[in-house]
Amino acid sequence: MAYTWEPKWEPFEVNADGIVIKTCRDRYTGLIACPICIHAVSSCLGGKPPENYQFENSYFFTVDDLISHLKTYHVRGWHRRIESVASKSSEEED
Repeated sequence: MAYTWEPKWEPFEVNADGIVIKTCRDRYTGLIACPICIHAVSSCLGGKPPENYQFENSYFFTVDDLISHLKTYHVRGWHRRIESVASKSSEEED
């Protein structure tokens, strides 16, 4: 019995509502990885990992689960950053 899992990643393209997301999928289990959490570019798409990247393990059984994760976990952070940049630029204009 194995206590670890070594994924065999393959490139996987998600097309949801006209938005295309390139990520990784394990060829044996079918688990889909969050492209931001695991840094898909370096994990299975042939790129190099950036220095000091905080890798996380977020895997999903369905595309809908992945989309829900991206909306609730990552988009929320982008909205905060956009709001802070907008407030800083409005302060500079005053």
